[in-house]
Order: sequence, then structure tokens, then C-alpha cells
Amino acid sequence: MQKPLQKIRELRDLLNEGLLSEQEFTQRKNAILDTEFGPNGSLSAPQSQFESSDGTDLGFVAGQEIGGQAKRYQLERLLGQGGMGQVWQVSDLATLAAIGHSEKLAIKILPPHFTQSTLHTRLLIEEASLVRKLAHEHIVRVYDWARDPATNSYFIMMEYLDGQDFDRYLAQHQRCEWQQALRMLLPVAHALQYAWEKHKLVHRDLKPGNLFLTRDGHVKLLDFGISARLRTQTSTGLSTPGFPSVRSPHAGTAGYRAPEADMQAHSNSQTPQYTPALDVYAMAIMIYQMLEGRLPFGEYRQPQQQAQKPLGINQAQWQVLQSGFAIEAAKRPSTALALLIAMKKAAQLVHEPGLSSSTVPPQELSVLDSASQQRAEQRRLRKELELQRRQQASAALHALAEKQKRLRDLEALERRNKAAELRLLQQARQTTAETRETVQVSNISWEDAQRYLAALSKERGLPF
Repeated sequence: MQKPLQKIRELRDLLNEGLLSEQEFTQRKNAILDTEFGPNGSLSAPQSQFESSDGTDLGFVAGQEIGGQAKRYQLERLLGQGGMGQVWQVSDLATLAAIGHSEKLAIKILPPHFTQSTLHTRLLIEEASLVRKLAHEHIVRVYDWARDPATNSYFIMMEYLDGQDFDRYLAQHQRCEWQQALRMLLPVAHALQYAWEKHKLVHRDLKPGNLFLTRDGHVKLLDFGISARLRTQTSTGLSTPGFPSVRSPHAGTAGYRAPEADMQAHSNSQTPQYTPALDVYAMAIMIYQMLEGRLPFGEYRQPQQQAQKPLGINQAQWQVLQSGFAIEAAKRPSTALALLIAMKKAAQLVHEPGLSSSTVPPQELSVLDSASQQRAEQRRLRKELELQRRQQASAALHALAEKQKRLRDLEALERRNKAAELRLLQQARQTTAETRETVQVSNISWEDAQRYLAALSKERGLPF
């Protein structure tokens, strides 16, 4: 859950980037302050944290319907809001009318300034369409995007999550042990690795407010819709006449934003190139924050500012962590996953009692089910399945070879049988011919034989 000061800082970032006018900034800032504080300057009731009697600062109220005729939703409960809009729990009215009930969904309603330029609208649609392709267990699912004709507001339909974000978790627990932080951040690092390797996407706004811990212990990465789309070649499809650059509508959050992000945002380059180094920097900042309960450099880092070593990690781990938020991007680990793996290996170099998993509360271990163990089990099952497939394929090939051998043996046997039959037939024919000749000789009469012998003797001059 974001605090009012964090919301106002995000609005100020949008103002500095030229995405909000002074009037819009003032109106939304006052709305946040009026929602959070009572008329006498005291904190308002908890249930009015997001809503006032007149609705939210974007003008939406519970029970309101949003969307077109084909896809229409009813706002049920405001889940959160910040500089990038509001998140509501909604009911799908079409599904409700068809089957009598609707599963819980969430929609993120974006501020009006995202529809005031062709660039922002196109970027929103293109990135929302791309983010729909992200299929990872630790990335919140984005189903579709739409526009509400009545308010002209764009919104994104996504998976509903029940739990709390890391901001609220850290506010309750202050600090975490290293093993606990590792368990919570490893799923995030794997999700970032997947998005980069499969789709060349970096998050660019990694912070506790964009990490969500569900009630069943799963960790989800939020707000990939505002990430920068990267390609190995320069993309010219995002340029819009009249706009000096194609920056994403949000350049990160103060305190977690890498130094080069500010330089790229203010450069004259039409196609700034963002790399995983941005997320590595933010991941290192979050690790420090979870261990120490505070940001290492505050919101704005000074060039020569140094951070103190947090408790609970050894010197080797501290060196790795410092490389994660190095000023120069080239000196950081290649990915957020590489940063966590390096810190994990460094923890094994020196045995320290503070690093023992026994220091993690049992209830935290039950809530934070290790994602790394789940992935190891999945890899084991995949290997077993692959082994079974190979064994089945080998058995099938062996059976095919045996069948072919039997066929060849049968063909050879048939050829031998045919040859034997042919020989027997020939012998039978020869025997039949000889028999016929014998039968013909035996049919000569005695008189004919006597005459034949007499003629033969006469020719040879023999007496008969």
C-alpha cells in the first residue's frame, strides 16, 4: 500500500516528465491529501483511505459500471491507487448475467492524461497487448485492455490477487532476515529473467509497491504494463510526430531508479535503450531495504554517498550487494537473478549464525513457501517425464527393429520355400516326362517289335 507521500512523489515525477500539467498535479495532490487526512488535519478512518464521500480522485465510486457494451464491469472495491492510476476489484456483468456468478477480476484504470496524446494511447495499447503474452507463475496475468466511452478512461483487465504488497508487509515487519528476503525475491528474479529472455522486457519500476504477497504464500510481480519494450534493433513504430522522445510514461520511482535512467530520460535520443541493469539496481536497493528497514541512499543519491553494511550478511555478500547498486551499469551483475545467486553463494563462504534458516520464524516459512523448491520439484518432474519419454521412444524403436527383423526373416523363409517348391516342381515334371516315355515304349506290340528287329538285322547283315 502506498503512502500519500509516495503517491505525491510519483505525481511529481510525472509532472517533471511533462506528463502532467501544473493544474492536474495540484488537483490530484489535493485529492490525495483530502482523502488521507480529515478536516482537522487528523488521519481519516481506515475505510476512507482510498475513498471519500464523493468517490476517488479520478471520480470513480463503488457500484459504478465501466466499459463498452460487449465488456462491461461493475466496480466493487478499490484495492489501491497511485501515480499510475487505480486498481479496483470488479464483477464481469456479462458472465454474471449468463451463469449467475462471476469470478473475481481486477482492473487498473489509468489517469486521463494517458489518453490525451496519440503517443501515450499507442504505447499503452502496444505494451498491454505485449504483456498479455507474459505467461509466468510469478507475473500477474493481464487479460485484455479496453476504454470506457463515458469517461474516456483506458483500463486493463488482470488477475485478482488476495493478499498484500511488500510495502505493507515491510511496514508491519520492518526488517527481514537474509534467508527470508532471498525466499521472497527469488521468484521475482526468475520472473524478470523470463521477461527478458523471452520478450526482451525490463520492468523499470521495480519496488516493494509492485511486488505482491498472496495469502497462500505466492509472490507476484505487478505493473509490467509500464515496462520498456526492447528489441535488438531500433523500433521506429513508437515515434509520434510532435513528440521529442518515446519514453515510457513512467521512468521509475525515486530511491529505486538507477542513475542511468535519469540520464536516458533527459537525453535527446529518440530510442533510449534500457537493459536489465535497471532492474538489478532496484533489486539491490530492495534487498538492502528488507535487511535494514530503510533505503541505502534515501530518495536521491549523491555521487559520493556511501551506504553502511546492513546487519545479517557477511562481508562477501556486502561486496556483491554493493556491486548491485554500483553507479556504473557495467559493474553490476548481468541480471537480478545473477545478483541473488551471487549473494547466496557468498553466504556459503563464511558460516554465520545469523544466516541460519532457523532464525526465520516458522509462521513465515509456512506462509512464504519456497519458490525455489517448487521450481526444483518442477524441474525434477520434467526430467522424469523426459526420461520416461526417452525410454518409451527407445522401447518403440527396439520393437520396430525387432518387427523389421521378423519381416526380413519371413521374407527370406518365403524365398527359400519358393525355391524349394520350384525345385520339387521341376523334379516332378521331369519324373512325369520319363514315366510318359516308358509308358509309350511298353505299349509297342510284339509283332511290331519282331518286325523292327528283323529289319535291323537285315540292314546289318545279321541272321535273325
